[in-house]
Amino acid sequence: SPSLLAFVAALRALVMNPPPVLEPLLGARSAAGALVFSSLDVRELVRVEAHEDPAILLTVTLAADGPFSLEELRAAASALRLRFPALVGVAVELRSTLRTGASADEFFVLSGESAVEDRLDDTSADFTYQFVSHRSFLRVHRGQAERLQRVVGDIVAETLRNSAFVAEHTTLEPAARVLDLYGGTGALSLVLAARGHATVLVESQPEAAALAGRAARIQGLPVEVIQGEVSAVTKALAAAGSTFAVVIANPPRRGLSPAAREAIASLRSPRMIYVACELDNLSRDLEHFARLGYRPRALHPLDMLPLTEEVEIVAVLEPCQPASPAVLFDGLGLVALAKPAHEPITPQPEYPSSLLGRAAAALDVGAWAPVVSLDAGVSGVCLFARDAASAERWRASFERTGRLVYLAAVRGVTPLKGTIVRDLIGEHAAIQARTRYRRLAIAGGHSVLRLVPERPVLHQVRRHLALVGHPVLGDMRYGHTATNRYFEEKNGLDRSFLHLVRVEVDHPDTGQRLSVEAPLPAELRATLARASDDTVLEFLDQKSALGILGGRLETGAEAPKSERGPASERDSGPESARADGLLPSSSRGRSPLEFDEAPRTIRGELFGAPEVDDS
Repeated sequence: SPSLLAFVAALRALVMNPPPVLEPLLGARSAAGALVFSSLDVRELVRVEAHEDPAILLTVTLAADGPFSLEELRAAASALRLRFPALVGVAVELRSTLRTGASADEFFVLSGESAVEDRLDDTSADFTYQFVSHRSFLRVHRGQAERLQRVVGDIVAETLRNSAFVAEHTTLEPAARVLDLYGGTGALSLVLAARGHATVLVESQPEAAALAGRAARIQGLPVEVIQGEVSAVTKALAAAGSTFAVVIANPPRRGLSPAAREAIASLRSPRMIYVACELDNLSRDLEHFARLGYRPRALHPLDMLPLTEEVEIVAVLEPCQPASPAVLFDGLGLVALAKPAHEPITPQPEYPSSLLGRAAAALDVGAWAPVVSLDAGVSGVCLFARDAASAERWRASFERTGRLVYLAAVRGVTPLKGTIVRDLIGEHAAIQARTRYRRLAIAGGHSVLRLVPERPVLHQVRRHLALVGHPVLGDMRYGHTATNRYFEEKNGLDRSFLHLVRVEVDHPDTGQRLSVEAPLPAELRATLARASDDTVLEFLDQKSALGILGGRLETGAEAPKSERGPASERDSGPESARADGLLPSSSRGRSPLEFDEAPRTIRGELFGAPEVDDS
């Protein structure tokens, strides 16, 4: 707004030449002469009374090792408020650095108010307001924030008026209540409550939840505030039999977690409103919701930050039949399905859906039995025989001739090629395990690998990569926590970046080679593009490294024995070691999904204690 622009311009001039009383806050320098002042957060709030001038809350970020005391900062904040009457509150965030040894940033309100009322858009006779603090979430463009409140309010009102629609799309009897997830300080809930809609607000941040409850109590609005983690609270509401006519989800930029998506779908509300500020993450989440039984009915784009590329989408979702899995191959008594992440093969109590459960709704599943299956968190080819007798024959052939080809993105830059040989604890004893790999590309300082495990042990690929210091990105069990968090926040990766791109096996009777591929899922392609740029995807596509949709029987010459599967012989040549357990090898120039001669290997010592499969 013009008043904020004028205020920031005045502050900028003071930072360049601060008077002595303001120097601790705006002009302090470190011992090395660097300006301690880092950034500022300025927010303009509109008071309820029309005659009152807008109020400004200011937060200044400083390096925590600056040459100042808290008393000097408080004196500077008071002096700054005397210069600017609209400035009703000044706070400071002291950002820790490695030199200070501090474990966390510190925040202090130096002068004035810690939270200020802010008028919201609504159609009631009296203006509704929220309380906004220095650190609570606030949409900076007031006009678009009010537009969002109107769009959501109109969708809720239309839903509650249409009782026939509510009855048609749910077997429950939903109360005429609205569930507002990630509700913040109540910008949506308070407006809906002012329109007469009883609302339950869920917010994980304690300060924001407290401000929302305070505003609701003072104004006498029907808003129940629950402070807690969204997926856990939503799951508890569903378990308790709570029902809602509309569920609103307004998550941060990283989108909804898999657990939150599953919990929301378990409520089986007749309408869901998803406010998304990152379109790739919205696409990822909508694909999951389609499997959980919700489809988008309408998308409303809002230009939340004009003159930037940031666009938010209000997606309206309604119940539907869960999406059918993609069939990759059907023949020879086999069916291959493309399995997504966040879903087990068969029904499990902790998951709301399963691959076979969704297939049964559209296909003649009958007595299908798995030949090749995957963990719930991994995507790719799942191979089923149509009956138990066929499954035994195909499994026996797979033991002799089968081969699994994985694609993975792992932390750090690996050698170009090699083999990981480490003994792993199996169900009863230590098992020698070998995993061959080839680096296909480097994306954002990390490696995209093609991997072939031989005689796979439980979680072999993930365990081997973690043991040599290159864990799979997004792997919650064996991965690197800080890297996983970064990739979820910045690149939308909410799963292990591990995909079974190809399964190969000889026909148990004719010996023909069957090869089935599943292309890399869209959410993993988006992660690669965001972590680097489109050139990595283009390169991998040109090399046919990301898989195709379907299967084929090879009728030409058979592949060499060393290419056929887990029965390959020991590597030739002397063994030599690297400290990280990886060894480079030569290339024959094949396609990235084909394999060359086995490289030299290194054996590692027995690692770890016996593990329990909790996948």
